[in-house]
Amino acid sequence: MIVELSQIPDEGLEVDFREALRLEGEAGEGAPCPVEAEVRLVKTGVGVAVWGRFRCTVHLPCSRCLEPFPLPLGESFEVQYLSSGAMGHEEESELSGADLDVLPLAEDRIDLAALLRENLFLSLPVQPLCAEGCRGLCPRCGANLNAGPCGCPTGRPDPRLQALAKLKSARPSGE
Repeated sequence: MIVELSQIPDEGLEVDFREALRLEGEAGEGAPCPVEAEVRLVKTGVGVAVWGRFRCTVHLPCSRCLEPFPLPLGESFEVQYLSSGAMGHEEESELSGADLDVLPLAEDRIDLAALLRENLFLSLPVQPLCAEGCRGLCPRCGANLNAGPCGCPTGRPDPRLQALAKLKSARPSGE
């Protein structure tokens, strides 16, 4: 959804956004994700201030067991769009935390779908888990350990760790 600057009245504009966004990349695998958002846009002297909140449910593969699972997301965001004249074009400058929420206002229009897609990606966990206690996959046969034991022999430890087992048994009992 594109909002033209000319569509924003002086008192501001409230937009209810409901659209299926396509999430390309590793996180979303290109699957459409229905997103609901409430967005408020207000003209400032040098651009447009945007506040909003979105809700959606994305389907992600678990980082331990690789099974797909639904993950509900809901985040608030705040962004400042500035015209190119107000952005300043210094050669080198250090960015502050507030500068990270400033975007250029291109062609006097704001693409709400792109803004929501970016905020949705930023809210995704680095390592999504289907459940806190997910046991993952067996390192030997690759079976999903959440479904039960895989049947791989577990009696023989890695011979490279035998020196550590000796240290553990040699520790005094008072410690």
